[in-house]
Amino acid sequence: MGSHVSRRDFLKTTAGSLATAGVMGRSRPAAAAGELVIVGWGGAHEESLKKAVYDPFTAATGVKIKQVSATNQLALLKAQVQNNNPEWDIVQPGSAWLWRGAQDGLYEKLDAGVVNRTEMYGPAVHSHGIAFEVYAVDIAYNSKRFATGSHPKNWAELWDLKRFPGRRTGPGWTPRDNFEAAVMAAGVPPAKVYPIDTKLAFAKLADIKPEMTWWQSGAQFAQLFSDEEVLLGYGWGARVVVLAREGKPLAVEVNQAILDQTFYAVSKISKNKDAAMKFITFASQTKPQAERPLLYPHGPTNRAAWAQLDAKARRDVVNYDLPGVLLRNPEWWVENETPLLEQWKKFLAT
Repeated sequence: MGSHVSRRDFLKTTAGSLATAGVMGRSRPAAAAGELVIVGWGGAHEESLKKAVYDPFTAATGVKIKQVSATNQLALLKAQVQNNNPEWDIVQPGSAWLWRGAQDGLYEKLDAGVVNRTEMYGPAVHSHGIAFEVYAVDIAYNSKRFATGSHPKNWAELWDLKRFPGRRTGPGWTPRDNFEAAVMAAGVPPAKVYPIDTKLAFAKLADIKPEMTWWQSGAQFAQLFSDEEVLLGYGWGARVVVLAREGKPLAVEVNQAILDQTFYAVSKISKNKDAAMKFITFASQTKPQAERPLLYPHGPTNRAAWAQLDAKARRDVVNYDLPGVLLRNPEWWVENETPLLEQWKKFLAT
């Protein structure tokens, strides 16, 4: 494929339906007939999908789901496609990886009518994938040290080292999220974050760098807060919510949260494309989408599913329509991340 997938195609609304190191074991054969291999992110994230989506899909269709986990899904899928070695049927890329993989011809174009577009939030629908969850990089804080209401409520306040003293953390493996947070801390409103002023971002990040411990994985991010090695920071808010549900004195602030989505996309060389398309249709329906946030705090991409969540469930998840949030621009990152990553590594090393 190789042709550019424009941002306009990603976000346009038309009537009707839509016409870091890998973790992998030995090479696996393609899925057997009546089975789909779905690669995910492991842990509680995948356990919740099994209960809310995969097991009900198998019960309804007879098609079994084999779950595997990998961190660098894009690079591993690219190797499979290049070698014509299908190991996975469905992958779970974030928005930037969906964008890049579509450009590189790694995903199958979705069948017409695989979802009813009017039932989904607009950004969840792409020609090569359907988002099944929306999640956030939030401001996280120790609620024992900063009582709710007296915590940083925006990025500018998180950057205020005098008013809110304490060790902080942020993602060290990527400039993503760091840059968005930094320019908002400098006063750029969410609607004007892109294109990112990278010089401003680096300058603002330098202000808090002496107080930062940089996390390299979601597990490390959660552990830093769990062990109280940091009191403040930003990262995948769901990790903090899970700890809070377990009784840890932690909370998140969703104002100015940086939203992203995880998609289901079908491998270009899958041998089970029909079943994969049926799975995406099933996973996008209201019932599984409404049940999943009760098990894991990521928001639904189906409008009716969000409407079904009560106030308690909504408190722990994010939604596209929340005021003051920013939805990541994947096209900007696809075009800029590679050169910025080298600058980012140098920034951390000095």
